[in-house]
Amino acid sequence: MFNSSFYKIFSLEVMHSYFIDNVCKGLIYTASKETEDIIKRFSLKLKVTNKGFSFYTDTKKTIREFLDYITLVTGVESFNFNVTTTNQQFYHYTNLPVNQLGIIEFSSASIIINDKEKQLIPKFTKTQEVNVLFKVAINFQDLINLDKNKELANYKIQFEARETQWKYFIVNNSNQNLGKLSIEGKSKEEFRGPFEVELQNGQKAQEFSLVGQLLPLSETPKYQFNLISSSKKNGVDRIRVICKGLPVPNPDIIKIKGSELDIVVASLMYVYV
Repeated sequence: MFNSSFYKIFSLEVMHSYFIDNVCKGLIYTASKETEDIIKRFSLKLKVTNKGFSFYTDTKKTIREFLDYITLVTGVESFNFNVTTTNQQFYHYTNLPVNQLGIIEFSSASIIINDKEKQLIPKFTKTQEVNVLFKVAINFQDLINLDKNKELANYKIQFEARETQWKYFIVNNSNQNLGKLSIEGKSKEEFRGPFEVELQNGQKAQEFSLVGQLLPLSETPKYQFNLISSSKKNGVDRIRVICKGLPVPNPDIIKIKGSELDIVVASLMYVYV
């Protein structure tokens, strides 16, 4: 609990469409060395929440007076934060550049207003090494301008789930006659196939590929497909479900196809019947 004399300077929420509640999980927020020194010197408070963090002060000065004074005595003009993730799958399930190392940078100087929310615009910078997931800079002047206009300094970051082409590989380990196979679901998505292919381990498989669209990866299943067998016996058409509820993509099992300018990420799923 904060003393009642503290009030919020700004807040940041980090959201992600991959998660069922749209709240980005597994993030660790750390102030930069300069900002950490300011926090200690001016008794600021950083409060981490389930959606991000909030930043507080108990100064009796106005926001302009307070931030101008910090700049005067330190030369610093923004609060800066480094964010890391505890989940290395983040790079797979998030719509980030493929096969590139880099850091995502956000600044309060670059925003779009979306339903009155101040959404920070990402800037991806290639690097040789990555020790943080993204950086956030909240500029003093932007906070001063918002305070002048009596606007709340509530910022938001929105990450989007990566969309992939779903591919199923059906391996007939039972040596049964499975008839004519197809993949169907309650929604309108269509799969092309089957095509007989040989897997890396030498096994034969029937490959199905999603036609014409990509589907987003998600923490919990949003799409359900079944493996259907069609056959004819004694002149009667028979349709049966071979596998109800086919597996959904694992963010780690992907394949990158195409050129650098036209990259498609495919999710690979293997079904043994």
